[in-house]
Amino acid sequence: MGDAPGSGPAIDSFTAASTTVLVGEGTELTAVFSGGTGVIVGIGPVQSGMPVVTPALARTTTFMLAVSEGSQRAVAEVTVAAAYRDRFRALTSSPDGRHNHVTMALPTGGALIMGGNSTQSINTPDTDATLRFDPVAETFSPGPTLAFSAMAEGFTLPAPLPGGGFLLTGGGINSGTELGGVDGSRATQVFDDAAGAFHRVGDLSSRHRSGAVAVLGDGSVFVSGGETPSVPVTAAERYDPSSGQWTAAGDMGTARRGHTATALQDGRVLLVGGCCDATGQALLGTAEIFDPVHGGFQPTGSLATARAFHTATLLPDGRVVVTGGFDDFAGTTASVEIFDPATGRFEPGGALQAPRTLHSAILLTDGRVLVLGGQTASEATDVFDPAADHWDIGPALQPASKLPTATLLSNGKVLVFGGEDAGGFPVSTAFLYE
Repeated sequence: MGDAPGSGPAIDSFTAASTTVLVGEGTELTAVFSGGTGVIVGIGPVQSGMPVVTPALARTTTFMLAVSEGSQRAVAEVTVAAAYRDRFRALTSSPDGRHNHVTMALPTGGALIMGGNSTQSINTPDTDATLRFDPVAETFSPGPTLAFSAMAEGFTLPAPLPGGGFLLTGGGINSGTELGGVDGSRATQVFDDAAGAFHRVGDLSSRHRSGAVAVLGDGSVFVSGGETPSVPVTAAERYDPSSGQWTAAGDMGTARRGHTATALQDGRVLLVGGCCDATGQALLGTAEIFDPVHGGFQPTGSLATARAFHTATLLPDGRVVVTGGFDDFAGTTASVEIFDPATGRFEPGGALQAPRTLHSAILLTDGRVLVLGGQTASEATDVFDPAADHWDIGPALQPASKLPTATLLSNGKVLVFGGEDAGGFPVSTAFLYE
């Protein structure tokens, strides 16, 4: 690993106490070296023979040891795999149940649960109160107040921003009253992680309820389609985090709502499906691609099954897996299709255990996709392995609720929170997928 003793820095060994840990846990690293000063990249200085504790690992991680003396340097690496238990663990319930809420992960760990219908104000459909989830204590506490109320069902569209915070596009149905008559459907707010507070930013030009959002390579946020107020639109807009303002991004080839927008690895955005009339009965099987560099929208391959309110998840290999959604006026689909940007085509991708719509599809840190929840309460979950192009039955989520949120935390675990019970009331149950 290094030069002979006496000729400069030398590394005798660099080992991990465990080469495989569980997601969210760490291990000890021990370096034995001579002839220089040792540093483990991402951890800091290390003494020869003295174990150091790694941070909690969200994913498989390779650590590099560098031992330097003057201009001479020796390096060594050790890889620690992080594996999921593939289980749901019930947490102590929150004191505040929520449904129709919005949840976003925080870069420092944990998550904020925002808006929706709360057991603390059961007659208000869209509160401006939030909950903060602490990933260490695994408890919930009151969080900062929103600049205006938020709610899911396409009213509020969340997107992460560079450097920490996130953007919430659109408010709840009562947000206009909070804003003194301003159209809450066009209002946007930002959470500043450093300040721990929300503030207003520039408003949209159009309403984008049931639209779709994607984060572009330059950190700007792209919003497309939706309805204004009940007719799907073609308009797209782009938010600049540096100015806090929205600008027009052109028009899609087809008006869409209930569609998905997925940022591809090459920087373009894939827009899939949706519906194109005020009744929502005319579903779309078409797809198009937005090019943020050159501008404009171009059609691409079509789905075999037209659908809306589905999910579309970017896989590590660059493909996009599309799951579930409404597939006709009366029902939903369990079918899965996979888009390959190299060919511009959708191919069959198997099927879920049961039809789902308005569900969650989370890309896990090991490259698999966890699918759960939806408009119908279901204990069943599905896990897609893109390496094998195979669906596995996931662990049961018990008790199940309608429309819980599922959020990938910075430690690699997935927080599943809230939802609606059989009587239509918000629930306070919480789980970690780990």
